Amino acid sequence: MAKTFYYDSVGLLESTINDGSVSLGGAGYNFSDGTTLTNEEYAIDQNITNAVTAWAQNDALSFDLGSAKAVDFLALYFNAAETDDVKFDYDSAATGDPDGTAATITDAFSANAWEVVEFTQQTKRYWRLIATSGGGLVGLTEVSFGKKLAFEVHPDIGISEKEKFGTSNTRSIGGAEYSLKIHEPIKTINLSFKNISETFKTNLQSMQSEVQNYKKFIYSEDGTTGDFHYVRLMNPIDFKEVAYQRHSCSISLITQI
Repeated sequence: MAKTFYYDSVGLLESTINDGSVSLGGAGYNFSDGTTLTNEEYAIDQNITNAVTAWAQNDALSFDLGSAKAVDFLALYFNAAETDDVKFDYDSAATGDPDGTAATITDAFSANAWEVVEFTQQTKRYWRLIATSGGGLVGLTEVSFGKKLAFEVHPDIGISEKEKFGTSNTRSIGGAEYSLKIHEPIKTINLSFKNISETFKTNLQSMQSEVQNYKKFIYSEDGTTGDFHYVRLMNPIDFKEVAYQRHSCSISLITQI
């Protein structure tokens, strides 16, 4: 399967979030604004450590993108195993019945892992994440959605990976060495392409304009449910023209902890 980037193409980080609750009625779950959740801002703080809390059955988190934006995936990160169900609705209005449901997730969520679901693209302003099971949601630390970018070709053979140690080493005047572990090792990944199309180049440039080296995104090694990495761009993507409307490029990623 194609390797894939899943990234915030809709200004999710800048969106307005409102917690509330839903009730059955009309075309589906009728949303009303409220104060049901605690620490709801953790859902889009780019930190996979802190969880949104007090998320009971039929509680919901609404994301206002400011205008209708195209979305074709949802990614959720949990810091604890979770077996309750989630619905992801889209709407043209801030409250009331949704226009539809993009995804219903009934899989068991693994601890310290991403769950990524793709669906048919929808273009709406409001998106809502709803807990539909009796146990609510526990351990949800991060939400991401936007556009996926599947690679049109595999990177060149020889993808490089290395670790940056999170240790500070010092030596005393007497020669004794001391080490302080600041954080776990951080992996860096380098991808290179010798020949890509003008279309793929444009898509990569669009993604780069959205995320820069500021927003984190997800890199999937197999394009489905495989090895997900939460990453940032280390450097601007380096493009070179190798023939008419054909390009080479290199992409450097650094994983986030």
